[in-house]
Amino acid sequence: MKKSRAESDRSLREHRRALEQALNRIARLDGIIQRLYEDNLEGRMSDERFARMSASYKTEQHTLEARVAELRTLLTDAQDKQVNIDRFLTLVRKYTDIQELTAEVLREFVEKVHVHQTQRIDGQKVQRLQVVYNCIGEFQA
Repeated sequence: MKKSRAESDRSLREHRRALEQALNRIARLDGIIQRLYEDNLEGRMSDERFARMSASYKTEQHTLEARVAELRTLLTDAQDKQVNIDRFLTLVRKYTDIQELTAEVLREFVEKVHVHQTQRIDGQKVQRLQVVYNCIGEFQA
C-alpha cells in the first residue's frame, strides 16, 4: 500500500506540473498571437507571414488544449485512486484481527471473484481465481 501511495503521489505531482506548464504555454501563445495580429495591422508584418505564424501557434495551442483535457482526466483518475486507497486502508484497519472469515467481511473486502475454466497442468487439475477487491481493484502481489 505504501508503494501504491507513493506512486499515486508521484503521478499526481507530475500531472499537476505538466498541467500547469501547458496552461502557462497556452496563455503565452494567446499573447503572442495577439501581438502578431497587432503587428500585422500596423504593417510591420506581411499578411502571408502572419497567416503562417498564427496557423503554427494556433495548431500548437489546439494540441496543448487537448493535452490539458487529457491531463485533467488523468488527475481526476489519480485522485480517485488515492481516495480508494484511503478507503481500503480504513477498511483494513477496521478488520486488523479477523478470527473468522464471515460473509460480512467478504462483502466489505471483495467486489467480485472470477473463476476461470479448469485446466490440466502436469496431470493436475488447476483452476485460476481472480479476486477483485473493493476500492483497489485487482491486487497484484
